[in-house]
Amino acid sequence: MSFTIRICYLIFLLTFLISCSAINQGNFLNNKTGTEDIASKNYQKSGPGNISKTDNSSGEPFLPDFTLENLYKPGFSLKHAGIFDKKLDIDRAVKENSKYDIPIVVTEKVEYYLELYARRYPQTFQKWLNRSYKYMYIVQDIFLKNGLPLDLACLAFAESGFNVGAYSHAGAGGMWQFIDSTGEIYGLKNNFWVDERRDFEKSTEAAAEHLKYLYENLGDWFLAVAAYNGGYYKVVQGIKRYNTKDFFQLKKYRFLYRETENYVPKFIALTILYNNYMKYGFKVPDTSPLVYDKITLNQPVNLYLIADKFNISVDRLKELNPSLKRPITPPTDGFTLRVPFGKGRMVKTALANGSPEDFLGLKIYRADKNESVWKIANKFNTSVYELKRLNGINYNRIVYDRIVFVPNKKLYTAGYYDKFVREVRPYVPDVYIVKKGDNLYDIAHRFGLSLNDLMAMNKGINPRLIHPGDAVVVSRKTDFDYVRVAKNGSAEYVVRRGDTLWGIANRFGTSVNKIMRANGLENAKLMPGNVLVVPN
Repeated sequence: MSFTIRICYLIFLLTFLISCSAINQGNFLNNKTGTEDIASKNYQKSGPGNISKTDNSSGEPFLPDFTLENLYKPGFSLKHAGIFDKKLDIDRAVKENSKYDIPIVVTEKVEYYLELYARRYPQTFQKWLNRSYKYMYIVQDIFLKNGLPLDLACLAFAESGFNVGAYSHAGAGGMWQFIDSTGEIYGLKNNFWVDERRDFEKSTEAAAEHLKYLYENLGDWFLAVAAYNGGYYKVVQGIKRYNTKDFFQLKKYRFLYRETENYVPKFIALTILYNNYMKYGFKVPDTSPLVYDKITLNQPVNLYLIADKFNISVDRLKELNPSLKRPITPPTDGFTLRVPFGKGRMVKTALANGSPEDFLGLKIYRADKNESVWKIANKFNTSVYELKRLNGINYNRIVYDRIVFVPNKKLYTAGYYDKFVREVRPYVPDVYIVKKGDNLYDIAHRFGLSLNDLMAMNKGINPRLIHPGDAVVVSRKTDFDYVRVAKNGSAEYVVRRGDTLWGIANRFGTSVNKIMRANGLENAKLMPGNVLVVPN
């Protein structure tokens, strides 16, 4: 009996040992697989020639994907998130499955901008996200045709928040914030009729060409993005002086503009936010992608008449054609008008069969300096009052060469005429009538201008040959608002020459420290044209 018990005990013991061995082996395999899974996640997709190795010994954490719970947890610190390491490995075997097509390196400054837009000002990024949905597929399609990484489309967040009508005090305009000279290089017109920097297709084509040029000459996407903001030659000078083509290394020398040093981390942070916006607690955009037909015009048309005849909203036409400075297309042939999808054939047929006057409703006349307003009105059989009203003319003679719109009596009774008058009226600058004894220097000083400013606004004027009765333009136009106040009470302020943080803080009833924290400023130095977030 005891022998049988011993045999059973030995069998039980042997079975137990085998089971334990199998469990340990399974744990070992699971741990190994888990390690490989974690390693496989530590990659991101880079641009050409930008593959970097993982360095897990850095100990510097960065923020990848938030859960909604952690995002809004009180006291949660991005700095100590500890989920990934600073440098990212791109394994060739898994490269095609990664989310990004540009290098993603997250530093402390990137974390700062992630926290800024995800926690402090989520309503700002949500507004940008909603706006971007209208244009993103257009931007990415153009970038794809030009062989650019699609994630570069997120530069438009950093430039303008996808605002096609944005202007800076430095004169940059549109979604991609081109200044006139750079825009002209890429064929973007800015004249009396249009500002093509605001055209979402043409300006994106220009941005794609410019970014492609920068990358081909600098060989690195971070340097190309820095050059887009701070200038190509500034970046080249830094590369030559410090013998490095690593943006983050160059940043340590404090050679680049402070705005440029922050611009690249800001772009990286916005790229991460866009690619993971739902994980960061943002809502699906409440806008729809723009869908439209295009018509090439051989005559100028009035947006109000097009809207009225074809049951289209005027605001919709303006949204589709943001380059137009007034609700009339240029008189030169070849302007491409966008209309809502499905309306193109109808509008094109009507334009081909109708009279040009049916779709313009007025005449366009080039008036010469000192031409009589009464003679112009008499020539076109209209009233002097309506001519002055439509064009904002305050004198009985034309004070400088200009375009004059001659009204049509048929428009007077239209329900939209008053609104049309306000929108079509060209900018009318303040004019000073020269008196005996005046000179340009004294006139400029009287109106707070420099002599160069005055000369620039009065092209062709001879400072030694001004006479009493001459008209001198003494104010310049600003096509943008210095302050854009958001619904939540915060504001975006465009820095002007001579501004100080104290002055801005005092104007908005906030503190210098709050403005510096909201914008990641390390000192009080400001540059004209910078856009500051002013907390409420």
